Amino acid sequence: MTAAGQEMDELERDIQAQQAASEALLTQAEEQESLLAINQEQAEKIRKIIVGETKATIRSERRQQWMFFAAGLLLSIPIGVLVNLIS
Repeated sequence: MTAAGQEMDELERDIQAQQAASEALLTQAEEQESLLAINQEQAEKIRKIIVGETKATIRSERRQQWMFFAAGLLLSIPIGVLVNLIS
């Protein structure tokens, strides 16, 4: 009987240890999920910043290209007239 009692006590201790480990793992999993949610929010914010900067850069470059085109048009006409007058 004492051997069976000792076995029961040992089994109860094992079950309690497994329950404690299970609770610790569940707590850790919840912490990891909250960290993952935070990281996803930060990644989304970073993506929005990068996309916004990229769009601003594209708009700026496009505006610069149009200005060079307009300057080329405006300067080519007087230069062409001047060349025709000289020759």
